[in-house]
Amino acid sequence: MGMTEAVGPTAKKDGEVAEREEPATGGSAGHGGAEPTRPAEAWPTCPSCGAEVAPEDGYCEECGADLLVRRSEPPAADPGPCRNSACANDSYADGYCDLCGSPAPDPRDRLERDLGVVAGVSDRGLRHSRNEDDMALAVIGNRGAAPTPVIVVCDGVSTSYKPETASAAAALTAREHLVLSLRRGEDPVTATLGAFEEAHKAVSALGPDPSDESNGRATTMVTVVVGASELTVGWVGDARVYWLGAEPRRLTTDDSWAGRMIADGTLTEEEAFKSPLAHTILRWLGPGAPEDPANLAVFEPDGPGLVLACSDGLWNYVPDPADLAHLASGGFGGLLPTASALTAVAIEGGGHDNITAVLAAWPPHAPEPGAGERTAEIN
Repeated sequence: MGMTEAVGPTAKKDGEVAEREEPATGGSAGHGGAEPTRPAEAWPTCPSCGAEVAPEDGYCEECGADLLVRRSEPPAADPGPCRNSACANDSYADGYCDLCGSPAPDPRDRLERDLGVVAGVSDRGLRHSRNEDDMALAVIGNRGAAPTPVIVVCDGVSTSYKPETASAAAALTAREHLVLSLRRGEDPVTATLGAFEEAHKAVSALGPDPSDESNGRATTMVTVVVGASELTVGWVGDARVYWLGAEPRRLTTDDSWAGRMIADGTLTEEEAFKSPLAHTILRWLGPGAPEDPANLAVFEPDGPGLVLACSDGLWNYVPDPADLAHLASGGFGGLLPTASALTAVAIEGGGHDNITAVLAAWPPHAPEPGAGERTAEIN
C-alpha cells in the first residue's frame, strides 16, 4: 500500500489501496445528532415529532430531525432481567439481584445491531469481566439510490482507566461527526480525519483516574465510510478492516509493537506475535497519545464483497483474510448472522478478549421501504 501526504482524493487503480497519514489531534467541527430515524420514504410523518413530511424532505420542518439517517442504538442503561432463568427478577441492589443474589447483567455484555445494509455484534467473550469494545453504526439514505453505511469500532485499552467509557465516547462521537459531515456534503477523507480529531478530544475530556492522574482513558478506533465507488478507512491502534472479496486482503496496519517489528523487517509475523509485547499499543485516542498522524486508506473494490471491521478479539483467532472470507461465505445468510458466526468462532477458540465484528456489503444497495433497525441485547 502506497503512502502520500495529500489530503484530497488519491489516484488509485481498481483494487488498490492508497494510504495517507494526517494528524489525529487538533481542532475540527463539533458533533451532535438527531434521534435514530429511517428514510422518509418509510414514514408518512416525522418519527421524532409526528409532523407530516414529504418524500423529498431531508429534514423535518417542525423539529429539524434528519429524515435520511438511521443510527444504531447505544447500550441500554438498565441491566434487564436477571441472568438466572429461574429468577427473572429485574431489581438489583449494589450490583446483585434482590431475589437470588446473582450478579446484575451488563447490557454491554452482548450487543447485536442490524441496520440492514450494515450489521455488527460485540461480545464480552469468556475471560474478561466486562466488554470494553464498542461500535456505532449508521446508514445515510439517498432517496432510493445506494445508501452510505458508516462503521465505527473501538477497543478500549485494558490497562487504562475505565476503558469501556473511552470506547463508548469515541464510537459515538466519531459516528456523529461522520454522519453530520457527510450529510452537509463533506468528502469522506475530510470527514474521517475530523472524526478522529473529535473522538480524541472526547476521550481526553473524560478525565483520568481520580486516585492516579497519570492513568487516563484510552481506546483504539477504526472507521469505514462505505461509498458507492470506494471505501474510506481510518484507524489508530490495532482494530482492523478487511476486504472480503474475490481477492481478500487487510486494509489496515497495526499500530502495535508487533506491527512495527513486522513493518521494519526486524521480525517475521510469526516471531513478532510470539512476543509478550506483541499487542502493546503504540497509538491510541486519549490523553498522552503520540502526535503521530492517524492512518487513512482509500480502497476501490473491483467487484462485490464484504467489508469487515473488527477488534483484535476476532483477528487474534482468524488473522488471515482468506480464512475470514471463507467463514463469512459472502454473507449469504445475512449480515447479522454472519457477524454472529464470526464472533462465535472467536468464542469457541477461547474468547480470551472482547470480540466485535461489523459487516457491510459492497456495493451498498438501497434497503427495502420500511426497513428499520433490529436491536438485541443478550445477557
